[in-house]
Amino acid sequence: MQGFKMKEQAIKNLNGRLTKSSDELMLDYENYLINRKLATNQKTVFIYDGARVLLTPRQIMVLELVASGFSNSKIARKLGVKVSAMKLLIYRLMRSLERALGENIDRFYLIIIAQRLGLNHD
Repeated sequence: MQGFKMKEQAIKNLNGRLTKSSDELMLDYENYLINRKLATNQKTVFIYDGARVLLTPRQIMVLELVASGFSNSKIARKLGVKVSAMKLLIYRLMRSLERALGENIDRFYLIIIAQRLGLNHD
């Protein structure tokens, strides 16, 4: 009988935690979105050949992995995303660098940029 009472108490505790008003739930969701937006918008400024380059933490990580010789599929597995999403992320990274540097960027140039910025993934 004691095990049953313990389960009953656990259910009451759980129900107590789950009873939030719709306003509280909406506020929690809004705070989540704000925090997520802040986390994804944080950029690090690098100076490359006199140009300011702004990179997100995810872009820096991808640049490090590309410079280390990882393929798109290995980077995707490592970051837990689909290969198609990784290709898009790398494409956007290259376009962003092209805008900042005013030069055409390919995968080989990404490696050079990463090395010059001191981004080495070991």
